[in-house]
Amino acid sequence: MDMYKKIKKQNGEQFAQAIRAHHNGIFDIPELDKILHHAGRDAEPLLHYLTSLLINNNMLEVETEPEDPFVLLDRAGYAAFYAGTLEKQNSIKKYFAKGELLCTFNDNSRYQKYHIVHAVKKDVDKIKREDFKGKERREDEYGTSVISIQMLKTGGFISIKNRYNHKVANCDNTFGSNPDNIVKGLSKSLKEHFNVDFKADSRLPGDFILVDRQIFKYHQETDGFYCGDNAWVKDGKITIVNKSKGDALFGHFFFDNKSKTLRLLGVSLDSFADDFNRDYGGRKGLMVKNGNLTLDGKILIVTENSAIKTIDLPELTEMSDYCLYVAPSLTEFKANNLTKMGKDCLICTTNLIKFETPNLIEMGNGCLFDTTVIELKMSKLVKMGRNCFRWAPNINTFEAPNIITMGANCLRDTPKSKIYAPKLNNKHNRPTIKYTPK
Repeated sequence: MDMYKKIKKQNGEQFAQAIRAHHNGIFDIPELDKILHHAGRDAEPLLHYLTSLLINNNMLEVETEPEDPFVLLDRAGYAAFYAGTLEKQNSIKKYFAKGELLCTFNDNSRYQKYHIVHAVKKDVDKIKREDFKGKERREDEYGTSVISIQMLKTGGFISIKNRYNHKVANCDNTFGSNPDNIVKGLSKSLKEHFNVDFKADSRLPGDFILVDRQIFKYHQETDGFYCGDNAWVKDGKITIVNKSKGDALFGHFFFDNKSKTLRLLGVSLDSFADDFNRDYGGRKGLMVKNGNLTLDGKILIVTENSAIKTIDLPELTEMSDYCLYVAPSLTEFKANNLTKMGKDCLICTTNLIKFETPNLIEMGNGCLFDTTVIELKMSKLVKMGRNCFRWAPNINTFEAPNIITMGANCLRDTPKSKIYAPKLNNKHNRPTIKYTPK
């Protein structure tokens, strides 16, 4: 079978035709079918990258003596250092805003698996977060003022992380994950200095990474874990879900049909799998249908390209600390019998519109920090910790007739909100939010 027919069968006829119309010679690239196996079904974003592979195959690389990578980064205006210990790995945490912390800081062994180079702009203290609020761009002055270059020690993978983290799209692909886009010659310099090979090209678009020459289309990234359509990448390795066994991928959670339980694959802090298994695990009626997780025919979790879109869990009564710590694709969350949320639940839910928890009584610190929720009616809520619903500019209504205690900075930066909370007694909040009579 010729390569055109292989790509047509694997990625679809439109994908193959788009390549042929752009540059028919692309089909001559060795093992093109393997390169595109996880590339999805839309070729348009990849055409320039694929053309560059064709050109590079016919070019001789000019041999030049590489410079020291830290000298090159210094020339580009960065104070850079190698993070070879946990302390150094997490030493740049102070430069990140709350809700925008790198997932790297949650992985105590990351420095052991990756060569990590942190680079901080020499004038970083002059670059203020508030100057970029509402107009964030991945490669703007703030986003690139603190970067983390991370190369898998076994080779085949590189990621350049951004100061905004998940506030912007494809934050782990800053500069196209090509060090030469920071300063010319840095890519070869890093390869030589650390004796490691990696594949990166500035024309590979966002939502795609290279894994040992294979193009992988992903829909969500957390903690170095990349969620694709029925496949995931972790530590530079692609794993494919066995759908014939009834298994499935739900964001950074894996559903094991044999045990009828969820298992965490990504963020080390996320407790959602444990909370779900406590109330639903082991049920015989639990199964995947049309990509969604169902219980006796009722849909609990809806997905799109394996990313979680909606959650409806009527039997969930409590969320532990860090439950759904990062859920950027989630649009609706419903839990009618939920009474308590631990700290830092549902952080960075930047597509969440509906949040329905009519029996919620208590929320821990930081819940729904940086969210897009629109309306909140929480008739039984009594207590909220600090920073709940902070950076939630779309909230237009907050009704909590029984709330008594609200921690500092709750509902801060919510200019549209009308707040009804007649029993609230902690006065330190009054200067920061406005109250509207019912």
